[in-house]
Amino acid sequence: MIKWITLIGVGVILTCMLVSREHWLSENTFLNEFVSHELIALMAVVLTVTLASVANLHLALNRMVRERFNGNHNIQNAADKVKKEIRDNAWYIFWGFSITIVLLFVKGLNEDCSTTIAIVNASALWILALYILCMYDVYQVVFGVVELDKIGTNDNAEDFSSDSAQP
Repeated sequence: MIKWITLIGVGVILTCMLVSREHWLSENTFLNEFVSHELIALMAVVLTVTLASVANLHLALNRMVRERFNGNHNIQNAADKVKKEIRDNAWYIFWGFSITIVLLFVKGLNEDCSTTIAIVNASALWILALYILCMYDVYQVVFGVVELDKIGTNDNAEDFSSDSAQP
């Protein structure tokens, strides 16, 4: 929910800039150079790393539910919700990457139109905000799974040591 509120806020700010100060988005040298092949390179790295993380998260969650929670339906439902959320984030990142490529083609075809340049730059910044928030969501789950795994491992170790200490 916070992600969508933040994205709406960023969208409103960028739209206000686009309407009132278009030249901030169209004549900004850094922004014009960044919203190019540089942005695609950055997004490609994020896409690759995030997709690998999502795949590993799915495997780790499946293994944890199967081994530690013995197929408990409540835990399985919770894990399915988490997997759906991270899968959705991966799709947002994939489609953001695809849309950015299209935006860069549009920008290249309309280099003399400052309004188009401003719209493309604003859209690219919004997609970059989406990327950052999706990465945050995915890595929050990664750290949560690591903590859950650590807790489960410590509990199992304590159970084992207390069983072996009894005569």
